[in-house]
Amino acid sequence: MKAIVVHGHFYQPPRENPWTREVQREPGAEPFHDWNERIFHECYRANAYARVLDEQSRVESIINNYQHISFNFGPTLLSWMERHHPITYGRVLEADRESAIRRGGHGNAIAQAYNHCILPLCNERDRRTQLRWGLADFRHRFGRTSAGIWLPETACSHEILEALIEEQVKFTILSPYQAAKVRRFGDDEWLDVTGGRIDPTMPYAYFHRDGSGRSVDVFFYDGPKSRAIAFEGLLSSSTRFLDHLTGHQDGEGGMISVATDGESYGHHFSFGDRCLAHAFTAEAIRRGLQITNYAEYLEQSPPTHEVLISEGPDGLGSAWSCAHGVGRWFRDCGCHTGGHDGWNQAWRSPLRHALDLLRDELEVIFDDTGREYFEDPWAARDDYVDVLLNGSQVRDAFFARHAKRALSSEDRIQALELLETQHHGMLMYTSCGWFFSDVSGIETQQILKYAGRALDFAEPLAPPNLRDRFLEQLSEARSNWPIEGNGADVFRKRVDTSRSTPKRIVANVAMSSLVEDLGDTGEMGGYLYRRNAFATRRNGRLRLGMGMVDLVDTQTERAHRFAAGALHLGGVDFYCAVKPDVSAETFPRDSEALLSSFAVLSVPAMLRQLADLLGPEEFGLEHLLPETREQISSNIMGELVRRFSEQYANLYEDNQRTLNILQSLGFEVPRELRTAAEFTLGQRFDEEVRQQHESMDPSAYRRAIEMAEAVAEFGYKIDRSASSRTFEHMITHAVQIALGRPSDDTVQTALALIELADRLYLDVNLGPAQEAVYMVAGRRHVIPKDKLTELATALRLSPGAIRRRRP
Repeated sequence: MKAIVVHGHFYQPPRENPWTREVQREPGAEPFHDWNERIFHECYRANAYARVLDEQSRVESIINNYQHISFNFGPTLLSWMERHHPITYGRVLEADRESAIRRGGHGNAIAQAYNHCILPLCNERDRRTQLRWGLADFRHRFGRTSAGIWLPETACSHEILEALIEEQVKFTILSPYQAAKVRRFGDDEWLDVTGGRIDPTMPYAYFHRDGSGRSVDVFFYDGPKSRAIAFEGLLSSSTRFLDHLTGHQDGEGGMISVATDGESYGHHFSFGDRCLAHAFTAEAIRRGLQITNYAEYLEQSPPTHEVLISEGPDGLGSAWSCAHGVGRWFRDCGCHTGGHDGWNQAWRSPLRHALDLLRDELEVIFDDTGREYFEDPWAARDDYVDVLLNGSQVRDAFFARHAKRALSSEDRIQALELLETQHHGMLMYTSCGWFFSDVSGIETQQILKYAGRALDFAEPLAPPNLRDRFLEQLSEARSNWPIEGNGADVFRKRVDTSRSTPKRIVANVAMSSLVEDLGDTGEMGGYLYRRNAFATRRNGRLRLGMGMVDLVDTQTERAHRFAAGALHLGGVDFYCAVKPDVSAETFPRDSEALLSSFAVLSVPAMLRQLADLLGPEEFGLEHLLPETREQISSNIMGELVRRFSEQYANLYEDNQRTLNILQSLGFEVPRELRTAAEFTLGQRFDEEVRQQHESMDPSAYRRAIEMAEAVAEFGYKIDRSASSRTFEHMITHAVQIALGRPSDDTVQTALALIELADRLYLDVNLGPAQEAVYMVAGRRHVIPKDKLTELATALRLSPGAIRRRRP
């Protein structure tokens, strides 16, 4: 029986605003905040807690799929997951440790080149740094050296494979269409295997062209089987999945290897995670299949053949997602027109030329100025990933390793800013910027933001016309949407408006201070802030705030101090002025005078005095950061929503009896009145649940139950999503209490809340509560069996799941 390796390439492009280091809300990702969050819940978390169901749709087992598949995660994605979802992040690391124990020290995880650049199109320095950062990131997270590495888009060339040899990587994974020739060790004659004809059942050795005998091993995944997973609906059935994988296959080797985007398992195909879990923990065991990973298989079955790879039609390399070599990332090769007749990708070449121009200038600046601070600037750049991973706690050690001399505080800041030009200068080559159909797409906007951030860091040292030259070249990248213009227009409309300067951050702090309890210290937009002697005054609906604000960039340590004054005129009308270098002696006096006279000054006079004192640069609501804008918008809109709600409620109450009678007689209620009824009942239902949510006593929800029954009786449809989320947290918390302090009372409270959610017609996600019970069931003497069984039954866990988990 052949060994089976299923590889998942889990990756999302970095989405953080380069200035604020936060992911902004993304259209289309609803109901989630952004695409990272949506795909996390549909795929990354789902595979960490994949369900196997019995015939009655009860949970039979909860599987960590990462323990069974070979996988790589993009470093930038893992960094985001570590910050936002540390428990699932921990499950990924745990899966690698567990698989290493079972597979002779060979964990399932492998590294990935850092931020998904197309390596054959990188210059030699960037190529080396991308590999070294990716391998270092892996060591930092998984606590071991990665045997293999995933090449972004499997983009490869002879130079790339030789770079892997130099970095002592043992293996990589390519598409069968990237192979050119093979021969058995000791043979002279090469066999042509172009067109995907290579035998994918064995590994191959690629030898360095310097004649040293050094090599890296290459696995070629099975093309048709992988395509069936990714595009042909194979994940609809675990039986069909394994039937297809284990079906007839010619080949000398002993393995079946498939590789796809990891997002196939849950995001591209709903419940693909469940198919994988059932296939590996039920079907594979029943069939006696051997599930393994590349490193374990390689130890058992080393190569007997060597391989040469294709260099593509341009002689630059090949990739799994472009039939034209690596053309998709630098020319109009014909890949992905977005389904629009007449569209083209002629914008790809000028986009790359513009970024190449910027990269080359940044490298000159880095090499020239970097030598003032570092013994070897490029060695320092290769090692800078340590600072990116560990932050301020390792900066001193980093400079001790690389500084040319003792550096002053200003020297350190300038050295870090230089390194950030290189950091963002590589992020701007993230492959997704070219992958899709237009230069105005959000992926291309993102890489242009990295270019903008690199320009900001380089500005004090860059030639004065660098930005203009960059935009001139970028203007050659014409959008397929006439309204978007060209790449330079996209930069000005989408990138410049995303920039977060220190002044803009201070304006955000000042304006936010007028509508929320901000606190004197905190973090905002990539800066630590401190308000000094910041005072506010209210006069009717007007509010005034004045004071000093200190900022420190969390990445480079650069500090700033500004004086700020902000005026809220009510509603959406804000005015703010910010000024650096004010007199420490006169500003406090002037500020106090203005605050003292606030009650008697007219609005025009107040605006004039603020402008005279802190102008001429002004800020308003449009300058707020997206996160701040959402918070302030919520505060401002609250009153407006309340007034609308009152109008709907009055309309409903005035006509409630009529509506009920008409409905009971079978009349169709007019849409306008139904809308008023559903909005009002939904608001009242949510408010009732919100008022009682701290109570674990089901009797406290009597009125909410009556409302839910009335809504059901008259066939109204109300939005229960907020109440469902509330009950998800309540049930999870109650179950955790019952598991931690098992008693009749704690268990009955959890059971009552689960029943109550049904009576309220809520669609509650019981997943976290199920997982808590399932995990505890595997521990000895934690909770009596009868109580555990009660909880499991209510949460739709099968009796077999608990029985098999008991020690």
